[in-house]
Amino acid sequence: MRDKGSPGGRRRDKQDKPGSSFHIGAILGSSFNSLGIASKLKEHSIRKVWAECVGKKISQKAAPSRLIGTTLYCSVTSSPWMAELGFHKQSIIEKINKRLGYTAISEVVFKLGAVEPPKEAQAETIKKRELTAEERLAIEKAASGIKDEGLKNLIKKVMEKAKE
Repeated sequence: MRDKGSPGGRRRDKQDKPGSSFHIGAILGSSFNSLGIASKLKEHSIRKVWAECVGKKISQKAAPSRLIGTTLYCSVTSSPWMAELGFHKQSIIEKINKRLGYTAISEVVFKLGAVEPPKEAQAETIKKRELTAEERLAIEKAASGIKDEGLKNLIKKVMEKAKE
């Protein structure tokens, strides 16, 4: 059956019918691959598990910088650390792949470069400022008109965070 309203007079598939459903995962999956987003998502996943896989000390000295295919390029703070990590390369590959549940990387290349400390380490260095009594009173006063207790507490927390 040809559909005169469709481009080129092609047959209408079941999914072409109005109201039919598409599998969004299939659409996104093919789009991610064609746009190169799949590689960036894999790279992001590796960055997220890096500190857990290599440990806190190494994550302060080395960090993933780029993923090309299945080769992970990592920046390392010094030559001695680069040499040390060379001995642990296979173990790092295995831990990352095991943690992700698939073979994300097959090779790691270490290069000298800048390494940002892990976000947890950055958070430790930022000291929270204690709110003054006046600030706490102003927050209480601002939230006092809210009847919903859950919403009131949420608003107070947001206001406290904004003042820190």
